[in-house]
Amino acid sequence: MTLALTIVGAVIVVLVLSVVALRFRKLRRDETRESAKPLERRLVAPPPSPYATSKGFRLLDADGEPLSRPPVERPRLDPERRYVFNDSPASGDEFATSRVRHNDDWFLTRSSHSSTLSIVSRRVGVAVLAILIVASLVAYYVNHHSPPTPKGSASHSTTTLGTTAAATTTTTIVFPPSFIATSTSGEDAIYSVPAPMYRVTVTGALGATWAVYNMGPTNTLEWQGTVAKGHDELLTMTGNSRITIGSPSNATVSVDGRPVTFPTPRPATLILVLNAAKTTTSK
Repeated sequence: MTLALTIVGAVIVVLVLSVVALRFRKLRRDETRESAKPLERRLVAPPPSPYATSKGFRLLDADGEPLSRPPVERPRLDPERRYVFNDSPASGDEFATSRVRHNDDWFLTRSSHSSTLSIVSRRVGVAVLAILIVASLVAYYVNHHSPPTPKGSASHSTTTLGTTAAATTTTTIVFPPSFIATSTSGEDAIYSVPAPMYRVTVTGALGATWAVYNMGPTNTLEWQGTVAKGHDELLTMTGNSRITIGSPSNATVSVDGRPVTFPTPRPATLILVLNAAKTTTSK
């Protein structure tokens, strides 16, 4: 979808730039045509002649006698045909209508020919626009008609972990519907987690509580603080971990979405000891 929007935006930008370029080209052409407009010859007075006015001359023959000019024969018109010696409209109204409908710029535009470069650039622009439209349609079709990616076949009670070994290996881990302590010792409640990596969520169900997340063989502190009522704190743990709950009567804990059952009676401070399974690979 992002690719389609990008292509549509590029098409719009190209169209806007093309319109601006054509408008600028038309204005420049109008300015050039206006500056190159020929002057009205009948309005320009000719310069004075540098020569004196001639008194005329006559043609003489070898004897000095004036030559007689041959008579000028006038053209004879066929009386059966109709001749038109004026191409102007017959009436004043027809002439005014013709001038309103077509002006001098219109006749100049109709008589001028576009340059080869202008024709080539126009065809290239049309071709680029057509290619962009086709690319937009193809991208839209690919984004909306591509086959869905097959999802994993694990159910809500299973988690599939893939390893990056040389050979392809897959381990299916099944989580119990709820976690029950395998043993208790004072404030500690010990649970077995069948995965090397899991998510622990502490929720302030009935009130605020404080929680401490420790992970690893040296109990490295990952997070500590107060979880307000109606809020939760989620961390991804790797390996063994210890989750300390300051007010277990106000809190609930879940591991990968499965509830953790607290021992009874609940101590004032409850420490959940989560023993994770070791990472195993099979080839």
